[in-house]
Amino acid sequence: MALLLGLTASHFSQSGSMVGLEYWVQFRRPVFADETIRLEWLIIKVSSNARLGGHIVDLRGRIRGEDGRTAVGAKGRVFVTDKL
Repeated sequence: MALLLGLTASHFSQSGSMVGLEYWVQFRRPVFADETIRLEWLIIKVSSNARLGGHIVDLRGRIRGEDGRTAVGAKGRVFVTDKL
């Protein structure tokens, strides 16, 4: 799960500053230590926020196992701006 949440920080901080506002996760099945996984995030909505001087981005993500099944489902919201 740390890899999934960390992926948002590494991606969005490449072009500016970002703050994770909220995350929700649901564990659906175990992920084994030797298992190859795939991390995915989908941008659902981007809302401009003039008061804060940036954008609020709503996300949906998941961790998929080798078999393609979702092991962890996630939703997130981050704030992205040029500088804090």
